[in-house]
Parts: sequence; structure tokens; C-alpha cells
Amino acid sequence: MTPAQAQQRIADLRAQITRADELYYKRAKPEISDFEYDEAKRELADLEGKFPQFASADSPTQRVGDDRVQGFQEVAHRQKMLSLDNTYNEAELRAFHTRLAKLLGTDDLSYTVEPKIDGLAVSLTYENGQFVRAVTRGKGDRGDDVTANVRTIHSLPMQLAKGEGRGAKGEMPRTVEIRGEIYLPAAEFERINAERAAAGEELYANPRNLAAGTIKQLDSAEVARRKLEIVLYGLGYCEPAVVESQTGLQKKLSAWGLPVVEKSWTVHGIDAAWAAVGELDRMRHGFAYGTDGAVVKLDSADQQREAGETAKAPRWAIAYKFKPETARTRLHAITIQVGKTGILSPVAELEPVLLAGSTISRATLHNEDEIRRKDIRIGDLVEIEKAGEVIPAVLQSFPAERPKGAREYDLFAAVGGKCPVCGSKIARIEVAAEDATGVAWKCQNYDCEAQRAGRLGFFCSRRALAIDGVGGVVAAKLVELGHVQDPPDLYDVPLGTLATLNLGTVEEPRVFGEKNATKIVAAREAARALPLEKWLYALSVPDVGETTARELGRRHRSFAELVDSPLLRAVSQKAERVAQREWEAPASRKNPAKSDEDKARRKELCIRLEAEIAALEAGPLAGVPADIGPAVAASAQEFFASVPGRRLLKKLDHLGIDPQGTVATAGVFTGKTLVLTGTLPTLKREEAEQKILAAGGKVSGSVSKKTSYVLAGEEAGSKLDKAKELGVPVIAEAEFLRLLAGG
Repeated sequence: MTPAQAQQRIADLRAQITRADELYYKRAKPEISDFEYDEAKRELADLEGKFPQFASADSPTQRVGDDRVQGFQEVAHRQKMLSLDNTYNEAELRAFHTRLAKLLGTDDLSYTVEPKIDGLAVSLTYENGQFVRAVTRGKGDRGDDVTANVRTIHSLPMQLAKGEGRGAKGEMPRTVEIRGEIYLPAAEFERINAERAAAGEELYANPRNLAAGTIKQLDSAEVARRKLEIVLYGLGYCEPAVVESQTGLQKKLSAWGLPVVEKSWTVHGIDAAWAAVGELDRMRHGFAYGTDGAVVKLDSADQQREAGETAKAPRWAIAYKFKPETARTRLHAITIQVGKTGILSPVAELEPVLLAGSTISRATLHNEDEIRRKDIRIGDLVEIEKAGEVIPAVLQSFPAERPKGAREYDLFAAVGGKCPVCGSKIARIEVAAEDATGVAWKCQNYDCEAQRAGRLGFFCSRRALAIDGVGGVVAAKLVELGHVQDPPDLYDVPLGTLATLNLGTVEEPRVFGEKNATKIVAAREAARALPLEKWLYALSVPDVGETTARELGRRHRSFAELVDSPLLRAVSQKAERVAQREWEAPASRKNPAKSDEDKARRKELCIRLEAEIAALEAGPLAGVPADIGPAVAASAQEFFASVPGRRLLKKLDHLGIDPQGTVATAGVFTGKTLVLTGTLPTLKREEAEQKILAAGGKVSGSVSKKTSYVLAGEEAGSKLDKAKELGVPVIAEAEFLRLLAGG
């Protein structure tokens, strides 16, 4: 591999891993398996080692995955919360032992072997035995404060038990960070999915994704309904130190009354550790939580400290990942699903086979390029993998078992060049959407029934307008019956129509019901008050993701202002001038100067273009983030000028829905910085932040001497103490609202 090829491959892998991190840590919707992710990281690390000139401190190999999301305060960990290095075979586990023996100068090593829980990592802080805070891993040094949500976990004590859990001198640690994993029990997962199936909503993929998504809900009452659980197994900052080994820590955690791992092993030597890993693999399916591996740790705390850590993981621990369960079966057909953006996704129709306790008859094939790369053909014997997902993936085919005449799959030919739902033409395009990446086939008809159903389901999703009850099945039925053309049409569907909606068949009816319909009506009315950024995201404007929608919502007061946006025009103008400057540059390779006179003319033109670009950057584009780039500007302008875009805006106007942006104006908080802490009586954190921004203020995650106010609610934590220490004014919600009203 040449350096140029390595540089390109490194860039591709970093982009792939960054996207996978976004989907796994922030959206709880991974699209590749852990094994594929780890293989990509391993390849990247190897290339960075072989070509150190392309190494970077920002590389995914040098940092912890970031699970922080909008809407939560950030809190610093007193001691970094690292991730673990992974291995998938015995040889690598033994190599881990060899490295430690060399590093510590002894082969006399004892280990603990514990289940690797498939959940969401969290760090709990107790002060003088009292629970005060829960923070996600975040990016290792700081994470999201999810204290209110973690308080809903009934098995977690708010006060540590005294007795055997005391320190060496008999005292409780003044401050201790205890690390663990939040998970959703299998029975609870099945209950939730059964309720969603009855309501015609899409099923959740697996307990891990649902647990991660739940803990990041802004409504703690909704979190409480999910009945999350937690298991603790690790130690962060602790003052004074109270344990000398991992085995001692497990005993200490139990004595404090905390939920701990169901089974662990303390063993001497790597042979015994490997035997314990095998024993764990055989018994893990009986645990209350899902496990995807075994964690092998040095038992001695002194040896742990001596071994140290890298930028992202401790050297004294490693995760051995169990291989996902697989099965072999025949691929009978490939069907096509059409998503909300029009992307055509192939699905394998299989001869039913038992896998991981359930009968599987369908599996994802991702896209046509993936099918060709794996050489998968109709009629093939294939291997499928279920790594916790509802729909498993096809791993490989076996050409030696292939029936005669099986042809290479051609999606265009298979659908006759037309969308299988609406019959419109399809086109092969580059995509970077939420439901696909790379190259894909796309239906060109915006009003395709499948796209309309997909957009309606997304419109009502938690990350958009949070109109619970309108999942994939309900959305498809509303579109099929002609009740909804565009998402806002949901507001015109009467309660009675929703209540009598038949999600089954004439022979076996399954009526949606008045209770479910009433919830939808209440939720859609509540959504009227959501800000512009939410509505912009919910309407599936091309190229406008959640972050971009938020930035646009903070810079425009309404849809009317966005449609005729000077900001978007300025972004497009800058892009045009940059492109013209590159084309007209005297040293341009694609358009070389023809003479000295031509070169002089171009130089003068480029100077003028530079001045115009600088004026745009200093004027309308000052402070505009890279998220609002030329692709976003062009997509938004084209969409709102299109027939579907104008139709959407007209319907919103008809419904009296005019969402407002959080544009900073001169107001009571102009030039002031506020910090939020605790749970407010009536306002959600996001609502309070929007009001602060709209009144000209800034929101910070930490208290300093420059903080103007601390807005404190119930269960306020260390930020309140810091404010009192620094003499920063503390206000309650009532005072906050009075200030906003000019009182």
C-alpha cells in the first residue's frame, strides 16, 4: 500500500468509525456489529502504526466514544472514565497477560473475570454515603448529568449501607465514584415491545439500545415507566481509598447495598482466567442482564496503578467478546423496502431457522454494493448473525453450495428500474442519510406512499415531535387509507378516526382504540409549542440533521424568515465565490492561465473574490458554524421553493402552527451567563435553555465567577454548592420567569 492509498484508507476508516460512534453512543441505533466496528478500529490502528505521518490525536483510536447529547448538563469526572480494549480470541487474551507480565516484571498475576454487561456505562457519585450524581461516560473526562433519570432505578440505594463497607479506619468514603452499567431486563424489554406491537408501533431493536435511549430521555417520568436496572462493578475517584483489590471492591459494593454482578471469578494465572471465560460463556444466558463478553482484570489495585492506562483504556483490563450466535439457511428471495428518504434497502427472505432463541425468516442485506462484495445470490446457502438485533444480518454466502444458474444480484433489474411501491423511476446516488450511507438507489417520487409513511413515522418520533403512538404500522395505515399525505395532516385526523383505525385485517381486526388515540391527540397538541428547530428536523428537510436544524433554529425566528434567509443566501454566495476563486487561480491545474496577461487578470479577480469572501465571513456569516454549509443551504432553499415544500408550509399556516426560533435578541439576559441545575417545577431543561437564549443570554454547564445566575430546581447538586461558595446569585424558577416578564 502506498502512502497515498494509506492516507485515503485512514480517512475512510475514521469517517466510518465516527459515524458508527454517532449511531451507537448518541442515537442508540447502531448499523454495524461490534465485531465489524472493532475490526475497522483494528485496521485503522495498524495503518496509523505503519504510516505514523498520518497519525492524529483526534483519531478514534486515541479517544473514548462520546455519548453526550443535547439537553443535558455536562459534568467532569473526578477520575477519567475509560473504555476497554477488546479481543475476540484466546491468543490475544494470552498476549494481554504477556504484556502485563513484562510490564510488571512478574508472571505471578491474579485476575478477576466478570460478565461484560451489554448496557450503558455510568458513573455514580456518593458523598458521605449519600447519592448525589449520575454521569454518563461522555468523552471520558466529562459526560452528561443523568441524575434525575437514574434516581428512578428502584434497586439503586440513595444512601450507602454502613458496616463492612467502611474504609480502613471505619469511615465511609467522603467522596466515591462507582462505575457500572444501566440495563433493561429481558422481561421488561419484551413487555415494552408487546405494548408497541399492540399499538402498531415499530419494535425496539434490543435491550441495550432501548436502555441507552431511555436514560437520555429528558422526561424522567417516562424513564421511570421503563423500569431500568443497574449493576455496579468498578471504582473511579475514592477519598479515602477503601479497597486493595477488585475482589475486595466487589465485597465492598455488596456491603454498601449496591447491585453487583451475579457471578465473578478470582483466579491465578492466565490459564485459569481462560477457563473462567469459558465457564461464564456457558452460564451467561441465565443472567438478568445481557452479556456480550467477559472482562478480565488484574485483581491487585497496586498492580493496576503500576500498569497504568493509555489515552482511552486501562492496560490492566481487557474485554473478551463472545462470538455472536450464527446459523446457516437458504436465501429464497430478496425484497425491497423503501425508507422515508426514498432509499431502496434490500432484505433477505430466508428459510426459517432457529437462532438465539427465536425463529428468523428475514435478515438485512444493507445495500446492493454489500450484496456484491459478499457475493450473495438468491438460492445461496448463507450464514446469518444475530448480535442482539431484531433483524439479523447476512454475514456470507457459500458459493460451493450454490445452485446452478444463480445470478449476480442486480437491484435495478430486479425492480425493473422502478420503485416497487409507487412505480416511479429510481436513480443511483451518493447518500449520507440516517437510513443509508455510500451509494444507493433512490425513488425520485417525493409523494411515494412508502416515503410518506416513513416521514410521518419520523415526524412523530421521540427525537422529532415526540407524538407517541404513531409508529411504522400506524403511520403506514394512515397513509394507506388516505388520511395523511404530509405529516402535518395528522392534525386534521379526528379522534374518532384514530380510535377506530383497524391495524389488522377484515377477518382479524385489530382496532387502535380510544385510549391510544387520545394519547396521540394530546401529544400532537403539545407539539405545537415546540421550537422551530424541532419542526425543521421533524419535516425531514434534505441534508438538515438534528444538529443543523438546531443551528438554523437559533438563527431564524420562523419558517417565513428561513424561507427567505439572508444567511443561507450568504452561505451559497460564499461557496460560489470560493469555487470561482479556485477555478480562476493563476496556478489552477484544471484551468491553467493561457498567457501572462491572462495570469495578471486572474490575479486581480482573485483579490476581489478574496475581499468578497472576507466581507461575507465578517458580516452575515460571522459566528456561523460549519454545520450550515453550502450543501445544507442549497437543500433548504431548494426544498422550500419546491412544490412539496410550499405545500408543507401552507398546511402549517392552515393549522395555525408557527414555531418560533430561539434567536438571541436584546433582552433581560443579554450579556449574562446562566447555569441550570436540578429539576425545575414546570419547565423542562430544554425549555428553560430556549427562553434564556431568546432573551439574549448564554447557557453554561459549569459555575464560575463569570456566571450571572444559577437557576436551581429540586435535587440541585454540586453546582448549587459552587454558586454559594463563589457568591453567584441563585434563582428559582418563579424568579426566573419574573425576570423574563420584566418584573
